Amino acid sequence: MKIYSPLFIAIRVVAYSLLIFGIAEAIFFDAAHPMENGYFGEITFTEIGQELILFILFIFYLFLGFRWKEIQPVSNIVAVFFLISFIREFNFLVDKWIYPVLLVFAIAIWLIIRDFKKIRDATIRFFSVPASSWFLSGFLITFIFSRLFGRSKFWQLLYHDESYRLAKAATEEGLELLGDAIMLIGAIEFMIYFIALKKFKNEKSEIKNN
Repeated sequence: MKIYSPLFIAIRVVAYSLLIFGIAEAIFFDAAHPMENGYFGEITFTEIGQELILFILFIFYLFLGFRWKEIQPVSNIVAVFFLISFIREFNFLVDKWIYPVLLVFAIAIWLIIRDFKKIRDATIRFFSVPASSWFLSGFLITFIFSRLFGRSKFWQLLYHDESYRLAKAATEEGLELLGDAIMLIGAIEFMIYFIALKKFKNEKSEIKNN
């Protein structure tokens, strides 16, 4: 496929590098311009970036599943997961955020039950796509490593007073945004792969018809 041509790969490397540079600058800006309620609060580029990317990922995987029926059972579950994560980000605004989360979680359970017989094949197809490596890497950074690395007891080993909180917040929130950006790159790669696959199938079909 042409998506693996040297020129197209170089363009993507540059584009993704600029994305990573952008999130690094956003984190730097938030550190240099703290809000009244402290560093890395809810109304910062870092937090807004996380929320925006999570919502984009929700819409993307919902749309991808609609267009790519082979992976739809898994794509729907992934989309619902990102919707839950998006809602969770607004816990500072909605005291009872757990209720909409439970509603979306119930939808996820229903989707699993409905598509149970298709999930195995859909999972194999989903993770056979190279872009899934980006998705999995970002997932591990955002939802696993950032939480573990942001543990207070770890930072208290390095700092002997409350000043550790700033370094902890910058590291944890920065890692979350990095993981989100990597998952966004994964979504772009999924889109590129799907478009190329669809084009390849159409060309193959035309050759057979001729």
